[in-house]
Amino acid sequence: GRGLDIAIEAGVDSIEHGTFLTEDTLRLMKKKGVWLVPTRLAAWWVSANADRYPPQIAAKARSVGKAHEQMFRTAVRVGVNIALGTDAGVFPHGMNAQEFGLMTDLGMTPSAALIAGTRDAARLLGVDGRAGTIEAGKDADLVAVPGNVLQNIHATEHPVLVMKQGHIYLQK
Repeated sequence: GRGLDIAIEAGVDSIEHGTFLTEDTLRLMKKKGVWLVPTRLAAWWVSANADRYPPQIAAKARSVGKAHEQMFRTAVRVGVNIALGTDAGVFPHGMNAQEFGLMTDLGMTPSAALIAGTRDAARLLGVDGRAGTIEAGKDADLVAVPGNVLQNIHATEHPVLVMKQGHIYLQK
């Protein structure tokens, strides 16, 4: 509500979750260059597992899930800067790559989702001088997956190689 508008006007860098952001607030975010980190996986997980909660909480979880979906669709349409973030801990660890598919399911292109999780996330965090893109002089942080992620974004969920600062940690 009004608190988010005040925060945006005051110069915050990003809004996380953003479940109840209105179109007007999303437009203000775009105008001010404020990033949205939607944490789609967290919102999806809670909503998809609502039956595990008492009835009143389950109903709220489903309602919040639907609100988050609508907000995300609107954010994509408005053109807000989006960086990928998962809020890991709400769901079992190791599922982070599902964020890409959840974003594309709601209208983001696969290439935009990949950029949100790489270049744009690095920009938001202020580490784009050393991470986020493949360039000479940057950290060699790479994840290789089978197939073409632009044709099947879910390939991101099946890494065959993980490299951090040039050291291989996973190779299948």
